[in-house]
Amino acid sequence: MSRLSRLPLQRFSLAVAVILFAAMQTLFMYLFLVNRRIGRELNHASWRDATVIVSAAGGREREVLRVYGSEWRVTPPVLLDELPPHVPNAFLAAEDVRFRRHIGIDPIGIGRALIRNVRAGGITQGGSTIDQQIIKARFLTQERTWRRKFVEVILAVLLDARLSKDEILELYLNDVYLGHQDGSPVLGIDEAARLYLGKTPIRLRPDEAALLAGIVRAPNRDNPRKRPDLARARRDAILRTMRERRWLSDREYQAAVVRGVEFSGGSLPPTPYQYYLRALRLDLVKHIGARRLVEGGLTVVCEIDPVAQRNAEQVARQTPLQLERRYSWLREQSRHEPLQVALLSVDPRSGGIRALVGGSDFDRSPFDRTLNMRRQPGSAFKTFAYLAAIASKRATTASLLLDSPVKIEMSGEEPWEPQNYDERFRGRVTLREAFEMSLNVPTVRLTQLIGVGRVVSTAEEFGFAEDFEAIPALPLGVTEVTMRELTAAYTAFPNLGMRAEPYLLTAVRDRRGKTLFRTEVKKKRVCDAAPAYVMHSLLRGVVRRGTASRLKRYGLSHVAGKTGTTNDYRDAWFVGYTPDLVTTVWVGYDHGAPLRLSSAEAAIPVWGAYMSSIPHDRGEPDPPPGVTFRQVDPETGTIWASGCPGPIREVFLDGTAPTRHCPRGLIGRIVRRVFFDAENFDEPAAITFEKFRRWANEADRNRKEVEGVMDRIRRWFGSTSDE
Repeated sequence: MSRLSRLPLQRFSLAVAVILFAAMQTLFMYLFLVNRRIGRELNHASWRDATVIVSAAGGREREVLRVYGSEWRVTPPVLLDELPPHVPNAFLAAEDVRFRRHIGIDPIGIGRALIRNVRAGGITQGGSTIDQQIIKARFLTQERTWRRKFVEVILAVLLDARLSKDEILELYLNDVYLGHQDGSPVLGIDEAARLYLGKTPIRLRPDEAALLAGIVRAPNRDNPRKRPDLARARRDAILRTMRERRWLSDREYQAAVVRGVEFSGGSLPPTPYQYYLRALRLDLVKHIGARRLVEGGLTVVCEIDPVAQRNAEQVARQTPLQLERRYSWLREQSRHEPLQVALLSVDPRSGGIRALVGGSDFDRSPFDRTLNMRRQPGSAFKTFAYLAAIASKRATTASLLLDSPVKIEMSGEEPWEPQNYDERFRGRVTLREAFEMSLNVPTVRLTQLIGVGRVVSTAEEFGFAEDFEAIPALPLGVTEVTMRELTAAYTAFPNLGMRAEPYLLTAVRDRRGKTLFRTEVKKKRVCDAAPAYVMHSLLRGVVRRGTASRLKRYGLSHVAGKTGTTNDYRDAWFVGYTPDLVTTVWVGYDHGAPLRLSSAEAAIPVWGAYMSSIPHDRGEPDPPPGVTFRQVDPETGTIWASGCPGPIREVFLDGTAPTRHCPRGLIGRIVRRVFFDAENFDEPAAITFEKFRRWANEADRNRKEVEGVMDRIRRWFGSTSDE
């Protein structure tokens, strides 16, 4: 072969060598990293170490709960030296009979599996040892390939060198997958023994231990409920192996094989605070990573108030049943989907989340509606429109607003005619009356006066992340927000303009006491103290005289807040507060089915039952500089004088208080009769199906009109871009 002909061959050989070298380097690096991870997660027998949940609510740390493993189970791990010998031996007989003698892999088992796989033309049997099963479950994927098997073998040998046989077996017994129950995985013999047999592992008989060990290979298929004959045959084969290995005497074997096979059923100890713990665990992973979570031995400091959390869970669980008993249409709808209640309670002084309930029943739906749900807040959003008006000094609490039909021209569309909930009009009302009674028409008129753009700016300043459009209906709460955003925004009122960012996780410490994470309390001034205080007085009026006056039945006349019923009665809200708690409640259906109940009927009872059951501060913020108090006539909003109704003590920004006195005598009576003879208003507790259907049809027509306009806009932009 000539020199020239040898050059391509040499280059090809060099390329192959480089590729092989790179592949080997990549493999070694991968093995090195996974081996390090094995050391971090398993060397300290971390499955034994509890993660301690500590509450810092009230400024003093106190232990709330101990949880175990990366899944945060409430039952402590099973310790090998506490089990009767026949329990671990049953799993050895089923899965790895030469476990005590091999080095992490079993050459005999691998050889047998290799022959069967070659005959089958693929991987049909793994021949896996317990070490290999741990590696596959914890550190590798479940794909059935030769490459994954090769890595698994190497890591299994490394695992066997790192841990003692007892530690490996104990880890396996605590982590082995043994099926699903109510949508959740059954992990370890403790959960399996409790759920399937109604007892703890320490009380398992040899036949029961063999029964559980026998379902490891296919627990959702080869169990006594689905295939009793197969389960019995597998159990008896395990018992025979145990007798042959002298792990059972002949007498124990005979007593075991004559017993029947069945799952008698049981339950796990209830996990408390499920919504809160799930949200906390996700927050923990976000801040310190999943690896640290698996290592265990952590102290997790959070802001939970156990008393508040328990009471929140109780009212969220009971409310759907109470409402369904009262309203037949809710019973009918709940056959298709459950009625949901969500509650979020935050300390406005720091932002610490004291209670979090993401739904009515965690076992049926673990979805966290306090964070992940986006809904229209309805009238609960009016607060920011009225604040914008107060801060602009173009309106005061005593300003007169007109509650009469109004048409707002919409570009290229039919005029919009907003309605009050009872579809009636009252003539002139004060701004306070309009807010306390949650009247839509005066609210729309007010925001047209100050400009909707001012409302958008105020909402954005208060921390809402939405891209608000300056549409006339914005102050009525037609833009979707999250419960956490709404709650955070309301922390500015007890704080007189300082918004606190809600948080769950305060700090995390490792087993040596080293701080891995500490949250920074985030507070931001979102408005001046004086207008925030004026807004607070309006929110107090909602409870004293307005749509939330029902709270007085719960002994909560000292609180402040705002109801929120969406314009189609699909969502019911109440956001209320004391100096030390801002609590938001939402009631509704996930898929937007009509609730047909006002917030006073659906949300207020939840809020009242919760807040009346927990201790809280009953004080009020002190008036800040920049506000003035006057005695005013509650009907005309003018300065009170003898012979006029009232008075009421009203608050104003400096320089905005009225200067005219109320009309008295005969002229005063005529003026009141003509201009201020407004009817009292109570938000309808529930709407009829006919009214809801009419509203729904109108909403559907409006939606179709909007879609038609958007289609025309898209076509127009499409045509201009073509040009």
